[in-house]
Amino acid sequence: MRLSLRRRPIEPGLVLTRSLCHELRPPMATLRGLLRALESTPPGPRREQLLSLATEHVVYAEAVLGDAAEAALGLTDGQAAPVPLHDILPAVWVTAPPGALAVTASRAALRWPVHPHHTKQILINLVGNAVRHAPGPIRLRAVVRARQLRLAVTDQGRMTTGLRTALRRRTAPADEHGLGLWVVRQRLADLGGTVRARQLAPTGLRVEASLPRHG
Repeated sequence: MRLSLRRRPIEPGLVLTRSLCHELRPPMATLRGLLRALESTPPGPRREQLLSLATEHVVYAEAVLGDAAEAALGLTDGQAAPVPLHDILPAVWVTAPPGALAVTASRAALRWPVHPHHTKQILINLVGNAVRHAPGPIRLRAVVRARQLRLAVTDQGRMTTGLRTALRRRTAPADEHGLGLWVVRQRLADLGGTVRARQLAPTGLRVEASLPRHG
């Protein structure tokens, strides 16, 4: 199922504010869990591991807020200098609960030039949706095919009416339902990309974003 990304112009400030709030939800939820675990874990290797993970989530949240501040001040825009996909994957990985996300990428995909902020938002929202709505492990796979970067997030969920509605929505939802996918569609449209979702057999769901070379 391939979906059209044509839509009416959206106020940039609205995209920024709503996507920022949505983007911070997964790492903040994980950070709360890590802090609770730290309170009951005695000194030792396990506590050091939890502390390291908590620090990564704090650093990531600071980076998100810094990106938002720059965008609000007009210091970044759609012409941001490209970076290799490899540079943004750590920020995506840290948003998922420990052990929940497996990432694989071809060498060509790791070198592929992408928009640093928009591509990060796309992946974080796709992974965040999988974390919230599907049980079991999540896989992020990046490959280059037909001169496009293909970013596929696979989970144990299923195609639903709500998912179809969210992927076709032309305006921002009134609440949190479908907000992440709305942000994904806005950013992909800005970059000239596409998104599609497919039910897997016998179980599972794959949402794939395709992006041209940036810059």
